[in-house]
Amino acid sequence: MLARLVEACGLDAVVTLSPESFSGLNVEVLTPRQLQEKLNAPPEPVREVRLLDIAASYHEILNDVEKEMSETVRSGYFILGPKVSRLEERMAEYCQAEYSVGVSSGTDALLIALMALGVGPGDEVITTPYTFFATAGSIVRAGAKPVFVDINDITFNIKPEHIERCITPNTKAIIPVHLYGQCADMEPILQLAKQKGLAVIEDAAQAIGSEYKNKPAGSMGDMGCFSFFPAKNLGGFGDGGLVTTNSKELYEQLKIHRVHGGKPKYYHKVMGGNFRLDALQADVVSAKLGYLEGWTEKRRKNAQTYNQLFKNAALTPFIQLPPEVFPRHVYNQYVIRAGNRRDELKSFLNEKRIGCEIYYPIPLHLQDCFKSLGCKNGDFPESEKAARETLALPISHEVSQAQQEYVVAMIQQFFLGE
Repeated sequence: MLARLVEACGLDAVVTLSPESFSGLNVEVLTPRQLQEKLNAPPEPVREVRLLDIAASYHEILNDVEKEMSETVRSGYFILGPKVSRLEERMAEYCQAEYSVGVSSGTDALLIALMALGVGPGDEVITTPYTFFATAGSIVRAGAKPVFVDINDITFNIKPEHIERCITPNTKAIIPVHLYGQCADMEPILQLAKQKGLAVIEDAAQAIGSEYKNKPAGSMGDMGCFSFFPAKNLGGFGDGGLVTTNSKELYEQLKIHRVHGGKPKYYHKVMGGNFRLDALQADVVSAKLGYLEGWTEKRRKNAQTYNQLFKNAALTPFIQLPPEVFPRHVYNQYVIRAGNRRDELKSFLNEKRIGCEIYYPIPLHLQDCFKSLGCKNGDFPESEKAARETLALPISHEVSQAQQEYVVAMIQQFFLGE
């Protein structure tokens, strides 16, 4: 029985003591029969599944994080410094890029990448309307005009075959977004960009560890932009980001723009900004980076489990599952299509205490702040359809199979009444 207890509790050993040994302590002392009953008891039924439990994800790495932060506090280097430099080295190696530059957020990673290229007023940058606001927002903040191209209805990423028709003499760059953790179809994009003399900035905010034809996200374009927002697969305790590049020239420009355009200090040749990464955020990201591969594989396993459970439950006529078109998908989100019943399903799952979210309910071309672009409803039908139909389900590495079974059972109840 003790051997079973060791295995069930994930322990290395069990030491038996007499009840008198615990006198005065707030502990539960069990008789052998009571212990046997606990071991044989069925697991507690699932009553809640969070979309993301950020606090729980830190339990296994808390000691590593505290060690890193303690070193930083004692060192006195709180902005940039050796901890940020070490993270930059590790991230460059992980992404198979020559260089990386830590910055203040994923949004600022996009903005500083545009600034490093010299993108500004009068320029145009091609991207997708079906993404987080920061992609197009950064283009506008740089002084340029976003030009939207619709998405592929399977991958939710930009359609390469529609890009060329949008290129004008003012076009300076293309920003493909690796949405939900799956890379865009990069080969035709890179070929077109080379032919037209355009830069390519990968928005890899949701795609750390993702691959396209064995090439990591962030290593294929002129630059790759990452986010360390806490909800990302590799997140910090707050905002943070990073830019990768294989260009020495762009690397130097990124470093200059990161500190208000100054080099040396207090001598400014260009307009930069305060895009510096805090050392304490670098500590958290560095501590988590060693766990990332294991967590990513757990997400991928969870995706496979969902796929099989949905098929077993005969739900594929009602929902569309997310295919892995370009391995490796890292499932920052596991997004299904639920047709015109998406909003009903979301409300039903929320009632069952299942976390789910819509990414994103309004495509960017229909946002009020982009009215000046002159876009209207119907201009990008695939993006608009995705905004009406998609729903993200819990997929993080903390999600158990029992929780996934509960999610699928509730969706089955919604569609089939079973």
